[in-house]
Amino acid sequence: MTDVALRQITAKASIFFWAAQGVDKIVIADATGGSLLDDSELLLLKKINVDVEQISYCQNESLIKSRGKGYGEGELLKFALENSIFLRAGENFFKCTGKVYCRNFESIFKMIKHNNLQSIFWRHLGEGDSLQQWADIRFFYTTREFCEVNLIPAYQKSDDRQAAAEYFVFHLLNERFQKGKAPRPLLSGFEGGTGRQYFDSSLGILDENCPCWVSS
Repeated sequence: MTDVALRQITAKASIFFWAAQGVDKIVIADATGGSLLDDSELLLLKKINVDVEQISYCQNESLIKSRGKGYGEGELLKFALENSIFLRAGENFFKCTGKVYCRNFESIFKMIKHNNLQSIFWRHLGEGDSLQQWADIRFFYTTREFCEVNLIPAYQKSDDRQAAAEYFVFHLLNERFQKGKAPRPLLSGFEGGTGRQYFDSSLGILDENCPCWVSS
């Protein structure tokens, strides 16, 4: 997504959606060195008891171009874990790619709590085509320890000229977690690179029985 104004609007829209869903602590990690929300927007969120932490750094653009956006996302995740006060204060967290939100977050959250899950990742389903050996890393729930020790190194293996981050995470999860089926997160939003809207149609039975990996 190259239009700066559109990029900001879609990113802000996702933050306000999360806040409206009742999420009361949000970490915004930015790799462009800027801050997404201004003081008036932070104050508005504070009025509904939502605390926002904004952290940022400037990524190595040439390295991201050569290795791919998955590698860059891994570096941003590493930066967030090392620098976020909010993330250091808890054992578990949800991660969601910018410009994306989960329409059925409340039911996903209840399912996680009901089953006492420590982590859950879903398989990448594409647009209803055949399954790839990919995990969907746009949205997941995990522990800080697993992320630091296992997940970030999987991201760091990615190189779009050979295999994407989703591939390496897929094989990591096969090794470490139990396979299962769960309602899939219904994700809406926009791709960061192309600006294309994410596939947003029902997948029938897979909506309630999506392949996933879990730990408890």
